[in-house]
Amino acid sequence: MTLEVPLGSIRSAFQGVIPSPVATASADGQPHSTYLSIVWYVDEERIALSNQFMNTTARNMRENPHVVVRVVDPGTMEEYEITAVHVRSEASGPTFEAMRTQLEAVAAQTGMTGVFRLRGAEILRVTECRATRRRSVPTVTSATPLVDVLSGLEEFGRRLAGALDLDDVTRIGLEALDDLFHLRHSMLLLADAQHETLFVVASNGYRPAGIGAEIATTEGLLGVVATRRRQVRIANVERSRILARAAATGKGEIPLPGLTTAQSVLATPLLTGDRLVGVLYLDSEQAGRFGPEDARLLAVVANMFVTSIALHTEAGDDEPGSDTTTEPTGRTTGRVITIDVYEQNGSVFFDGDYVIKGVAGRALAAMVEEFERSGRTTFSNRELRLNPTLELSPGKDNLEARLLTLRRRLELRDDPVRLHKVGRGRLRLALDTEVVVTRHRG
Repeated sequence: MTLEVPLGSIRSAFQGVIPSPVATASADGQPHSTYLSIVWYVDEERIALSNQFMNTTARNMRENPHVVVRVVDPGTMEEYEITAVHVRSEASGPTFEAMRTQLEAVAAQTGMTGVFRLRGAEILRVTECRATRRRSVPTVTSATPLVDVLSGLEEFGRRLAGALDLDDVTRIGLEALDDLFHLRHSMLLLADAQHETLFVVASNGYRPAGIGAEIATTEGLLGVVATRRRQVRIANVERSRILARAAATGKGEIPLPGLTTAQSVLATPLLTGDRLVGVLYLDSEQAGRFGPEDARLLAVVANMFVTSIALHTEAGDDEPGSDTTTEPTGRTTGRVITIDVYEQNGSVFFDGDYVIKGVAGRALAAMVEEFERSGRTTFSNRELRLNPTLELSPGKDNLEARLLTLRRRLELRDDPVRLHKVGRGRLRLALDTEVVVTRHRG
């Protein structure tokens, strides 16, 4: 059967920017209507409705399978009326899992985690789809505008291939999303070895940059993406209250970057098999900014990121036999900084001001203390990896990414304590001031 309007041509209308009315009738002809936030594109012949609270609608579809749904394209504001027949309810499978991930992400964005629960995906076979009327409003572009996607991806891959290290990969990659695809605001978060935390290693378009900010993989939209290992695209929900709490400033916190007035979000997991490498996150103040084309584009870009990150992470250690040196640090400021190190979580404070924590904090403390003991200024990834005070996990420890985050964090803070990369897997500590290090146990 050929539809007047093919479903694939109106995939932007299934974003949920504008709630969709759904009309059913009972076996005896009693009409009923409700609004749904999720009408899901399945394929060219089927759509799915999210069954959360729609008891009457679900009962009607079992008694009388005929359904009418209206969806609106947020870019053109064109309305489409879909006539369909209820086929079955699903409580598992790819469609159900994709819808459940989307629903959990919406719940995380609105502070309703645990309240919204997908009871089933109601599968409908579409018999008719037609345009009804166009509203008189300015057109808004929802997909990536005026971009030859294949040429853009070719250039994106060329730029990543020219990256010399993990620093280049993360910086060049996000800048290229802006340059080539007009995706202005983005951040790249990598997962720790235990997959319990995501930390920001790079961002683009945000002020402050939020380098070093962390969020648990059980929190907010980012947590849903990390836990479910699925992409999430939300078109009309403001920034999460849970995410905002994670971004709150205070002692021991770095604000998570992002647009406080974001209405569109697109986030995709970075995976090697089923192993979580990180999450690539985009947001926009424009409702419906990210369409299906952007979602597919970001999935491809994420795979390219994963390959480059793996390549440069595995090549991150210094060559065997690389030396460590003692050099003057040029302490010229005349001030003294008190560095407090809290061993329980590796938090480091400069004069009471939070800097960073975890592996990065422990590494910073180890290097500063070694300098105070011996005057050494150059350190290698290899020796840091063997240092038991860093409490690294066996196997994939993400040390290279943690040290990159630390370097960027110190650079953004413009502290008199800094780190410079001086070779593959080698760092030089620069101190422009005297320091007093105090460790706190417990």
